[in-house]
Amino acid sequence: MIELSRRDRLALAVGAGALLLFVILQFVLFPLLDKRQRLERGIAAREKGLVEMRQMQERYQRLHRQNSSLGRQLARRDKNFSLFSFLEKMATATGVKQHIAYMKPSSVQGDGAVRQTTVEMKFKAVSLKQLVAFLERIEAPEQLVAVKRISIQENKKEKATLDVILQVISIDQVDDGGAG
Repeated sequence: MIELSRRDRLALAVGAGALLLFVILQFVLFPLLDKRQRLERGIAAREKGLVEMRQMQERYQRLHRQNSSLGRQLARRDKNFSLFSFLEKMATATGVKQHIAYMKPSSVQGDGAVRQTTVEMKFKAVSLKQLVAFLERIEAPEQLVAVKRISIQENKKEKATLDVILQVISIDQVDDGGAG
């Protein structure tokens, strides 16, 4: 065997120690630190997902409460409620029925157990006072009736009168075929 001097043995020991330190750092410590960082990022991502899930849960519960409130309002309303006949009755009560040029009903199926019913009305030569009285009567949240769109123009033939196109909507329950 080759005999090494004290200085060579010291250099060899330092080199072996440096190599051992390099191996420990490269193959033990760095992978552990990298794994820890990945776990921390994974935890942060899952926490963010959990916060989003809680927000969606709160939103779902809020929508569910609104929907059940809507269901209660629909249940309180007369079973034979019709937007068309409601508007006709209010037009008679406010004296604007003779000013109606047309009434066009339409129905749009909604999601689930409700649908949106729309009636478009056109008034010719109606006074502002009559129009306001009619609008006050038909804007009925307890009946789930609201004005969706209104277009008002001055009537060219008769002074101090208006021509009005009005779109009124209502939420109705879809018949479930007698079940329930």
